[in-house]
Amino acid sequence: MNETEEQIADKTRKPRQDRSIKTKDAIVQAAAKLFSEKGYHRTNTKQIAAAAGVSTGSFYSYFTDKRDVFLDVLKIHSEAMQAHVDATVAQLNAKELDKRLIISHMIESLIQSHTPYISFHRELSLLLLSDEVVKEVMESQYDVGRRKTLEFLKLSSDELRVGNLEAAAVVVFESVSSVVDRIVFYGERVSADHLKTELVDMLVHYLFGE
Repeated sequence: MNETEEQIADKTRKPRQDRSIKTKDAIVQAAAKLFSEKGYHRTNTKQIAAAAGVSTGSFYSYFTDKRDVFLDVLKIHSEAMQAHVDATVAQLNAKELDKRLIISHMIESLIQSHTPYISFHRELSLLLLSDEVVKEVMESQYDVGRRKTLEFLKLSSDELRVGNLEAAAVVVFESVSSVVDRIVFYGERVSADHLKTELVDMLVHYLFGE
């Protein structure tokens, strides 16, 4: 009989003391570094424990396996990405910049926030197809991105030339995500600057009719 995620989680330690928290953080940071350098499939728990300066037994006090720590790394990167985007939005709201410059800044912010994923993007893409929990984590991140896009569009709702704001938020988010992924993860014969320029032009025309 297979154990549920909750039953497995109950067997691992939930750090409450500073030392335990630091130990778990060290394991997560070591895992993130190894996943980036070696890839998910070429990293094992023994390597992670050694890089964190703890015993393999100590590793298993906090995580059930490398997949478990990978999920923590993924969540941390997702939170860091969102924090980076939120900070950019707050900064832009504080300045009265033109629409083209605002959209350009947002695209650049997304490109920068994707950086931690570069080294293990291939492994993440494969896990998205085979691991339901990884898929759920990433879909949750996409949902946040769509919601934030909608909130961002509402700031200029009186100027928008779109028929449906929620649908427009999805179109904008998916368009930007697709181009950002091409720039960050795959590279193109067309320069990144040219891709960004064309994307900004397309969005300004679509959203504001300019």
